[in-house]
Amino acid sequence: DDDLLDAVIGLAPNLFYGTGIPACILVLRAKGAKPHERRGKVLFVNADAEFSAGRAQNYLLPEHVEKIVSAYHAFANIPGYAMVGTHEELRANDLNLNIRRYADNAPPPELHDVRAHLIGGIPKREVAGRSEMFVANGFNPSGIFVDRDADYYDFSQAVSSRSDIAVLVAADPGVAAREADLTRAFDTWWEANEKVIIELPETRALMAARAILMDSFVTALAPVRLLDRFQVAGVIATWWGNIQFDFRALTAGGFEAVVDGWVTTITTALDDRTLRGHPLEHRLVRVLLPAYLDEIETLQARRAELDATIRGASDGVDDEETVEDEPLSASELAALKKELTATRRKVKALEQEFVAQLMEARSRLSPEELQHLVLGIARTSLADHVDIYVSRNRQLVIQSLENWWDKYAVTLQAVEAQRHDAAVRLDAFLQELGYV
Repeated sequence: DDDLLDAVIGLAPNLFYGTGIPACILVLRAKGAKPHERRGKVLFVNADAEFSAGRAQNYLLPEHVEKIVSAYHAFANIPGYAMVGTHEELRANDLNLNIRRYADNAPPPELHDVRAHLIGGIPKREVAGRSEMFVANGFNPSGIFVDRDADYYDFSQAVSSRSDIAVLVAADPGVAAREADLTRAFDTWWEANEKVIIELPETRALMAARAILMDSFVTALAPVRLLDRFQVAGVIATWWGNIQFDFRALTAGGFEAVVDGWVTTITTALDDRTLRGHPLEHRLVRVLLPAYLDEIETLQARRAELDATIRGASDGVDDEETVEDEPLSASELAALKKELTATRRKVKALEQEFVAQLMEARSRLSPEELQHLVLGIARTSLADHVDIYVSRNRQLVIQSLENWWDKYAVTLQAVEAQRHDAAVRLDAFLQELGYV
């Protein structure tokens, strides 16, 4: 009655340690403090699907936080995610604040066309129901389907098995064109906004830079329509969450401080094996020491190959097993063991040289090369995040098509024909054996 309730935000289950149930945030304002446009209204946000699953508990990633916060600030209806309810609507529901009464994100029930199950075909109305997703991805269903009649499609001759679908979607000209449009938009945005990063040591306005990069990124990429605005915001938010400490170092000490920080992180990780990931996997190592990495990876692969061969020869083969290759002689086995020992020594020697090579490569970098290196790694990292979302959206298209294959590729008529053939063969066997 006092109009204190501003928003009801439902979160995913198991976000908080020891609390498996879904949590809920009630946003309250002091009496009379609501903006005029929000008075007499309550925003319901159903964010129970926004989480990253963990082993012991779930987590909110920056992309999930960004989506929730964006929905709150927008204070608008978002189908399947958010709804603005008036006090009259709340009273009609006996002041029940159950979020699903207002913003239900439950997926629609799976459609099943009985006629298609019986005689085959893919219902055009089901395909039309996915048209928005297909258009967003630039996918043209005509490359997969052919008309059967006015109401049904058939899979084209290009689709002979379920595995063909993913290949055809990836090769679809419209999909490739839409993804290329997104890449061009990304490249244009980066060229226009990398100066915001370059100027951080002078401006020292880290949070202002974040706002500029995030707003301009959404403005540049959302119109392509391959990713919706929440996905675009999630990309840049996740990227910023991962790289913000590098930008803090950049703000405080310039590009040299960023690279030196990476070097310190890598060398520290070599001595602390409890840390996640291997220090050789750091992007800086791949950029500065590509030849070193190729050499050590080749040696490590050879070491694993030799070790497996020697173990197989030493363990022997069971009496019931047969092998095509002749067993190794004692001299061959000794030669392999000698090569394995030498390979291990080479790997160890290279690993011991790693820090010296890294420091030497770092010392040769000029200020311009330092800037180019940091910007290149930052750009590659952001592009990788974009690619993850693009791949997810492409996979949704593939899953929809594969679902129709699973549902309708085998008809009742085909099942009955297979059953009839099996019954005929069984009857012939029984007659041959004299049972009938």
